[in-house]
Amino acid sequence: MILRKPQRLDLRSPPGALLKGGNARLPRPRVVDGDRDEGYLKLVRQCPCLKCGLDGFSEAAHVRMGSGFHRKASAGMGRKPPDRFTVPLCSGCHTRDPDSLHKTGEALFWHRLGIDPHLTCGRLYACNGDLVAMRAVAFVVISERVR
Repeated sequence: MILRKPQRLDLRSPPGALLKGGNARLPRPRVVDGDRDEGYLKLVRQCPCLKCGLDGFSEAAHVRMGSGFHRKASAGMGRKPPDRFTVPLCSGCHTRDPDSLHKTGEALFWHRLGIDPHLTCGRLYACNGDLVAMRAVAFVVISERVR
């Protein structure tokens, strides 16, 4: 299509309206029922803690930070990511200790451990339904940690 006259911007539109597709608001992503899997979370809780190795007292810690390589968007404020993005951590390493995940921040916590949480989530979720395989993945991740 060839335009004979240059098009003029409508000065009544707010700044950035042309870039954002007008005044249309994008719908907020909502939690789909497939994002919650309580059976999978129960299996994750039976795996050893990835930081200290404590067995039998783990919590399912959701990985909130995003990764373009692993096709995971970061979770927004007050939004929980899908359950497939969980790893086992004991309550101390998850929330209570001074160097816990919630007190230090995700990026620094996983960097200090030398663990890629997205890769670990993928390995664990690939074994969904097989507790022995999930525990084996957790022990391998613990043994391969950079110290």
